[in-house]
Amino acid sequence: MKTFGGKDRMTSKERVMTTFAHKEPDRVPIGYSANAGIDRRLREYLGLREDQWVGEAVGVDFRGVGAPYRGPRLHPEIEGRGVDMCWGLRTRWIEHESGGYWDYCDFPLRDADLDTIAAWPMPNPDDFDYSRIAEDCRNNKAFASTPAGPGCPTPSTPPA
Repeated sequence: MKTFGGKDRMTSKERVMTTFAHKEPDRVPIGYSANAGIDRRLREYLGLREDQWVGEAVGVDFRGVGAPYRGPRLHPEIEGRGVDMCWGLRTRWIEHESGGYWDYCDFPLRDADLDTIAAWPMPNPDDFDYSRIAEDCRNNKAFASTPAGPGCPTPSTPPA
């Protein structure tokens, strides 16, 4: 099958790998991430059910693969902030007409000295559950896999 530009249609993985090789794919690879309000409005516009993912409907080329953190809380909760329990990333809720989103804030290591950095709690690699990574990669073999867990800048514990 040909695309709008006359190129043969690629799989998502082929498209991303072609782009990484600095060659021209059949189209630009796309990802998808949206706040709940935008996601809801797109779902309604596209006529999707609640259990359908907008990314599937619009042809997202990436799938997340990760190892969930199962260890102890390393960074304390802070009222009014989302604090990632293992990395210490801090976010605050930003309200707007479509709902809102978690935005990075505070940046606790911004002006840190070497002693503060050396003392910063870091997770033990043994505290992550790696058991599904191989299966997730096999299940998503036509897509580009991206990290979705350790080191991924997505707060794991936003405040309620």
